[in-house]
Amino acid sequence: MFRRGGTEEVFKRYSRMHPDLLPEEYKVGPRVYDGEVIVLEVFAYYEGEKQVSDPDEGTRLRFLEIVGDGSNLHELCKLPGIAPVHAKFNSSCHSAYFDHWVSNVVSRTGFLDTLEDTLQFTPKVDFNAGVVAAGEAQIESTVTGNSSMMSTTEKDVALKDQSQIYLP
Repeated sequence: MFRRGGTEEVFKRYSRMHPDLLPEEYKVGPRVYDGEVIVLEVFAYYEGEKQVSDPDEGTRLRFLEIVGDGSNLHELCKLPGIAPVHAKFNSSCHSAYFDHWVSNVVSRTGFLDTLEDTLQFTPKVDFNAGVVAAGEAQIESTVTGNSSMMSTTEKDVALKDQSQIYLP
């Protein structure tokens, strides 16, 4: 979820550096749903080497931005297939968010370069787990993400903070 103007900035970077990764319906820019949510979708990576091969149309990244100040965020959820649900946690639960994405990327370094070009993500841990399974599937993993300035020793603050984004 982006702050004001985030989806437009990402769109400009994709348009300038990786226009082929913009699906046809997003070539003119992000879409607004019910005047409340701005959405931008891009193809995640290329079928082979970046900017040489066609986009792999099987995986998309979706960027969301709330219109306005987000004060009515609990009332918003106008995207197809998504319904608002009030979160309830008992005392043994901890706040968390996803931190892994596994995909069959042909060019791991090309994918990382694309994320750096468009989202300013940089590798955080570099390891190559070249696993071959299920025919010709190839899984290579490198954790990449933004550079968060957040620093804390408070467990509850760290568990709830989402300023650090990882895409392993």
